[in-house]
Amino acid sequence: MAISAIQGRESAAGDLRLSQQKEHRRAARMQRWFGPERILWIILMIVVLAVSIAPLVFAVDASFYEETKVGLSDKRSLDAVINVYFSHEYLGYLANALALSAVVTGLSLVVGVFMALLVARTDLPRKGLMELLVIMPLFVSPFTGLIAWIALGSERTGFINVAWVRFWQVFGVDAGPLVNIWSFGGVVWVMFLFFCPFVYLFTIGAMRNMDASLEEAARASGAGPVYTLTRITIPMSTPAIFSAGLLVFILAAELYTIPGIIGTNAGFTTLPWKIYEDSTAFPVHRAHAAAAGTMILWIALIGLLLQRRITRRSERYVTMGGKGFKGQLLPLGGLKWPAFAILALYVLSADILPLFSIVLSSFMRFSSATISLDLLTLDHYRTIWNLPDVRSATLNTFILAVLSGAACVVIGFLISFLEVRRAGRGARLLAMLAVLPAAVPGMVYGIGLLWLYLRTPLYGSIWILLLAMIAKFLPYGVLVSRSGIMQVHPELEQSARMSGASPLRAVRAILMPMVKPTMIALLFFVMLQSIKELSASALLYGRNSQTLSVLTWHYMDGGEYQFASAVGVVQTVLMIGLVLLTRAAFKVRLERVMASE
Repeated sequence: MAISAIQGRESAAGDLRLSQQKEHRRAARMQRWFGPERILWIILMIVVLAVSIAPLVFAVDASFYEETKVGLSDKRSLDAVINVYFSHEYLGYLANALALSAVVTGLSLVVGVFMALLVARTDLPRKGLMELLVIMPLFVSPFTGLIAWIALGSERTGFINVAWVRFWQVFGVDAGPLVNIWSFGGVVWVMFLFFCPFVYLFTIGAMRNMDASLEEAARASGAGPVYTLTRITIPMSTPAIFSAGLLVFILAAELYTIPGIIGTNAGFTTLPWKIYEDSTAFPVHRAHAAAAGTMILWIALIGLLLQRRITRRSERYVTMGGKGFKGQLLPLGGLKWPAFAILALYVLSADILPLFSIVLSSFMRFSSATISLDLLTLDHYRTIWNLPDVRSATLNTFILAVLSGAACVVIGFLISFLEVRRAGRGARLLAMLAVLPAAVPGMVYGIGLLWLYLRTPLYGSIWILLLAMIAKFLPYGVLVSRSGIMQVHPELEQSARMSGASPLRAVRAILMPMVKPTMIALLFFVMLQSIKELSASALLYGRNSQTLSVLTWHYMDGGEYQFASAVGVVQTVLMIGLVLLTRAAFKVRLERVMASE
């Protein structure tokens, strides 16, 4: 009896343990499928699919329709795809775009990496000032810079050429123009000035964070600064340099404003400009525009896949942990001031001359090679501030910048957190889909959003512009957040967990304070990009949803250069004001934090 009772109790205990194990497994499955992280993943996936992927699907789908003079018919057709992919016309435009992108990327890499080397790894004088001035072109719309350089570099009336000719006339020399902005070289020059800071930002962070012991070993062996920088520092920064080159190549390949205005006058047409014409000029060819956009899409996707392959191992980018190392700066010696002069020349070309030009043009009654007091006026500013369109555009621009910036920071951080800290196929898929819009030309995204929301109240409203900006700039949110999170070693959060903190508390108390400067810098960076955005806005705006970029484009297209300059000045002041606000209110140096990513 006693033995039977003992066996019965053991059997009951075994059944209880088995039941508890089953219940534990069931709870684990419920936690896995319906836990907070799974619910967050589902919500983020719905947002990404609705905002980023659906417009892309509609844009690609638009390639397979017959065209009417005002849009697309209901009938399917392969005519547009065949005509785009197999015609000499569109293939020639694509070749022009790729050649232009290659030249701009190469020039930007050479100069951008050189400037990053000088600022990050040498004893260059006045580095604090140069850090801000080198990235100032990011705070100016490339289209505004284009207006400025047209005033500076026009062959007969440009300020530079007029000053050059008059200077030589003093010595009795009949000199020709020094520059001609209306040429292929002019397109490359303007694009280079405004894309070079991207290379600088991408590479300077890697150069600052690398272990300097190899450089010190090279110097101890008698190597000079040039040998050390070219044989040690640059090879160690290769992944960052390659990523910077891919980014600039993609951005240059999709840009249509500068190649369109200057290039077409020089007999050089690129594919993005053809996409814009097919989308807006009557009769419209939107199936051709969508099909042409996919050509750039495939090229950009290949670039993004290469970038992810290079940066897939997050351990390479862990630079913030329990210990740090700071090496001695490389002494330039007699090369110090010549190197400073090279950076100053870039600052002069990218910052000082364009700012002087556009401000001066905004005060001139009309374009003129001769400047006099009688030619200057404040009427343009009085006029634009009395125009309801300008006041509305300024308010719309500010609202879109704030909302898109906040959305990209929050969504980007959450997606990157799941990808980096909760690595899995689902998280990687979510991050890849969120970054995908980086490979999509803004004009093509505009076409997708146009057809997706054409028959809804969103069409022509400020909210469809907001969706376009979130989709377009969310990749920045994901990539920059990912970089910031990777730089915080997981062991810091694990230490908090071992001390009894919950996962949420560990993130809130450890991770978020350490990435806060990055998130603030990201917020204002996306806001700056939103203020400058034109490619999608030019297709999606309505009567009451114009932005400053759209207004500037219309004034420029209508030949009203002075009004375009005045609106460009307002836009530039708004962006510079945001940078100063960042530095003053949040004690965050935007140029330093962005350069650390």
